[in-house]
Amino acid sequence: VQTMENFRADSRGPAIRRLGSRYVNTFDGEDGRLLYFPVNETTAFIFVILDMVMIPVTTSGIQVATNHVTNPHFREGSTGWTEDVLNCTITFSPDLCRIACGTQGNAYGSIGQAVTVPASGDFTAVVNEVSGSPYTLLVGTALGDNTYGQVDVSTGGPVQLSVTLPGTTAWVTVLNNTPENIIDVSGVGLFSPSTEIEFPTPWTEQDIQDLHFAAAPGGNTVYFMHPNYPVQKLIYDYDTDVFSFAAVIFTSPPDVWGTNNYPRTGVFHEGRFWLGGTNNEPQTFWASKSNAYEDFTLGSLADDALQFTMAKLGDIRWMASTKNLLIGTGLGEHIVTSVEGVITPGDIQVTQQSAYGSGHQQAVQVGDQLFYVSPDNTKIRAMQYEWAADNWLSNDVTFFSEHITQSGVRYIDWAQNPNNQFTCVLNDGTLSSLTYERGEEIYGWHHHNYGGQLVSQASGPLQGLDLKFVLNKRYDGKLYLEAIPILQEVYMDSFVIEELDPAGTTVTGLDHLEGETVQVLTDGAVHPDKVVTGGEIELAWEATTVVVGLQFISTLKTLPFDKGGDGGRYSGQPYMKRYNKLFVTLLDSTKPIVNGDRQPTRHPSTLMDTREPNQTERTLIVELGYDRLAQVTVVQDLPLPCTVVSISGEQEMSIL
Repeated sequence: VQTMENFRADSRGPAIRRLGSRYVNTFDGEDGRLLYFPVNETTAFIFVILDMVMIPVTTSGIQVATNHVTNPHFREGSTGWTEDVLNCTITFSPDLCRIACGTQGNAYGSIGQAVTVPASGDFTAVVNEVSGSPYTLLVGTALGDNTYGQVDVSTGGPVQLSVTLPGTTAWVTVLNNTPENIIDVSGVGLFSPSTEIEFPTPWTEQDIQDLHFAAAPGGNTVYFMHPNYPVQKLIYDYDTDVFSFAAVIFTSPPDVWGTNNYPRTGVFHEGRFWLGGTNNEPQTFWASKSNAYEDFTLGSLADDALQFTMAKLGDIRWMASTKNLLIGTGLGEHIVTSVEGVITPGDIQVTQQSAYGSGHQQAVQVGDQLFYVSPDNTKIRAMQYEWAADNWLSNDVTFFSEHITQSGVRYIDWAQNPNNQFTCVLNDGTLSSLTYERGEEIYGWHHHNYGGQLVSQASGPLQGLDLKFVLNKRYDGKLYLEAIPILQEVYMDSFVIEELDPAGTTVTGLDHLEGETVQVLTDGAVHPDKVVTGGEIELAWEATTVVVGLQFISTLKTLPFDKGGDGGRYSGQPYMKRYNKLFVTLLDSTKPIVNGDRQPTRHPSTLMDTREPNQTERTLIVELGYDRLAQVTVVQDLPLPCTVVSISGEQEMSIL
């Protein structure tokens, strides 16, 4: 294809329309950075790094604050929770509560808690649900009561509910009343906006692009490196559910570390914390004592800290731990090894593997390979160990699609599950992704535009899948944190889902879309576009589940077609061509626009006031007219799915 915009190349063949982005939160600032911080398999946080401040956010979008719920992550089993079940089972385990309904029509199960708050006022109730749907969140005066608020979640995923409490007590309830439905909840909260947490940092907006991160073994500590500032660390206390952030107090740090001369990158390898690439000593790296990550006391013993200066010219730009300790410099790629197999102060050697050079971006491990950015920020190289050559070799994975990153790569990221996606945030505010299956020798680039100016992206594992988040500077100059949900198949950006009970026509809670023309789905059907005024829209008819968001258009365009002339003996480029018949095979899709034409989207058999179901079919288009390129363009502009399995046709060619 020539164009793959807002379609994802699937490793099994089809082009699949990308999912939309769910609105999470809004922040002030010109630039920002995201850090995904997984605590364990079921709990994670997002850290939004802004101008001299870092803000922790839950995966549901709530800024971390004082949680008034007792045992919110079920780490003490059922302590604090009241159960109400009928033909249902409830299972508590650390960081997860499973509510599983039986097959009976009257089955239900709920967990609830009487929560005490310091004073009456505005609060936000939150459920972090990691799998399953539907369910209901209620806040009221008793278990299962909704006096202060209720939200029915039909599409799964995390949810938040704003409530005003007249007193200091309230019940928070999570209810599953759908037969044969299982929901897994990783956390429940009742938060007060007045207790939100923010950490001051030394980094300005101009600094955050050069930050490198290194997670310590164990997962509860992340270190931050920048060449102009002391190393900082973020610690999460699992038992108390509390974060702390401060500069690292090293033991016997190198004398050369000082003002505007600190390590720019670091990694954990063989039980040591490796740091390197200061401004004044760009070719030097240091390693801590074994299993004492903050002790840099030098010595000759095997477990003492060590220091090494590379003989090859080139400043250290990244360090990575795989089979070997890998170091990327501005002029080449190196490995750090030892004769006896374990690196010590008396047994260390550095060997250059290639001479392509690297940009300042942190490298990313992709399976058994390491992806890094070229010095000019326009290419992505993959580095892997080859047994036959007994060397780490590097190849350009953008070779056949060099245009895709020409605006310059800002950050790179890898999300393994479910679709093996390597992602580049570009300097032009868009995003390019690579679908990559090395074992099958399959890779395909695709480009995505989320509107506005995309400044950062981060992903990480949760319950076996990788969650993705983007930070986008939109129309009002603010930074929008948005999630790419796995459980919610929505095809709008910055979308919100509003549940109206009873059914109604007024949709509120749209302040972040003020003044924007938005697309709307009502109970799954396309509603005419609306303009958000006063943070709300008025529907033309009543609905229960309403999805509102910004339109994005997905475009797939094939390369010019040349079947040759006179039996293939010469090029057919000069000839006029026409598709007499063109077939576009769709899978579970709404009909797109093909070369400017959208086939009829409703059938006589579809009942009135019912959305036309998605179709799996071969769409036939005829009489497309002559041109010399014979390209096919598929466009989906509706907020509905589109998967293109194949394009084929019957073509004629004329010299006229």
